[in-house]
Amino acid sequence: MKKKGVLVEILDPGKKEIKDEHFNELRLLVETLSFEIVAETSQTLRDVNYAYFIGKGKVEELKEIVKLAEADYVFIDSQLRYLQLRNLSKEIGVPCFDRPHLILMIFAMRAKTGEGKLQVELSELRMKLPEIVHDDINLDQQTASLIGLKGPGERKTELKKRYIEKRIQILEEKLDSIKKQREARRKRRLRSNIPIVAIAGYTNSGKSTLMNRLTDAGAYVENRLFATLDTLVRVGNVVGDYKVIFIDTIGFIRDLPHTLIYAFHSTLEEILDAWVAIILVDASDQDFNEKFNTVKETIKELGGENITQLIVFNKIDKISSEKLDTLKLQYKNALFISALSGRGIDELKASIRSILEKSFVQIKLFIPMSNINLIPEIFACARVISKDDQSDGALLKVEGFSENINKYSRFIVK
Repeated sequence: MKKKGVLVEILDPGKKEIKDEHFNELRLLVETLSFEIVAETSQTLRDVNYAYFIGKGKVEELKEIVKLAEADYVFIDSQLRYLQLRNLSKEIGVPCFDRPHLILMIFAMRAKTGEGKLQVELSELRMKLPEIVHDDINLDQQTASLIGLKGPGERKTELKKRYIEKRIQILEEKLDSIKKQREARRKRRLRSNIPIVAIAGYTNSGKSTLMNRLTDAGAYVENRLFATLDTLVRVGNVVGDYKVIFIDTIGFIRDLPHTLIYAFHSTLEEILDAWVAIILVDASDQDFNEKFNTVKETIKELGGENITQLIVFNKIDKISSEKLDTLKLQYKNALFISALSGRGIDELKASIRSILEKSFVQIKLFIPMSNINLIPEIFACARVISKDDQSDGALLKVEGFSENINKYSRFIVK
């Protein structure tokens, strides 16, 4: 049987339309965790209540709603302080969660790799620290502190705090080691000089489906938020027989918990290696504009604003022809596809090819005997049209991407 939840929408005066769109996302987050939504309510928040975040009257109303709906949880579409969540949970009588906790719960459920699980545990512990610091202090402790002693409650709290801090340090060291391994893999990819195309987009925009369409990757696909949390790297072809590395990154989301930002950004840094970044937008999403801006701003924060970007609207099979025509007028340089059906994929490949071919060259290289060991390397990063073995070396006619061939410029002959 599904657990039942009550949703609380937090409204800013004068910004109801925007908040409604955010609230729809909260519904998706809750449904992703397989909770049944049994009631919804809202509060226009002019002033934040220090103890409860929402007003005392709304707290009493929530108690009644939870009782009538026989709900097990309350989910609030905002970010609350630990003490506010604790006070609400005590007052209402069921656990209360804010948006950051919801996202973290989904990350915990979806994490499959060792790195993902470590990142989730680290984020959970960082959220846990304030709970340890603000734990209730029993009367023995309070009495002991009056005479300058540490009571048993305080000693217990300190031990918990030290254990968590030590565990955080261990997790950070493990993640740092994994990051170094990932950076080494990135350097190897860069040394191979195979063009890299990154697929970036808001969560549930269809990135894994597109990855499968472009590469036969077999990436896991599900119509839920954060169906995949891990970066997927696969090889495909868009320029004749030349290989292209496609990178499917973790989905973006607004208002990411601060404890997850580092983990999220460290994964997204793969985008910075891309020659081309596909910004995938769900054309069927009424809120695509703000989500599109979230993706663009995050890439800018990472330092990737100078990467060539292709704006691609996905899921056009889910919208009317009239809406599609409107989008095409608004976004004249964008591409429009259905990764699911394959519609528009050939045009997308052609656009990627057009961008990459701008740095496509055909040259002759003379490799002397003293550097003959470079020939296998050249075969790996370019197409060798002809090879003429001579007494003092080899004459190669090659074609490929200038970024690949430039390192052999000293061997170019006319």
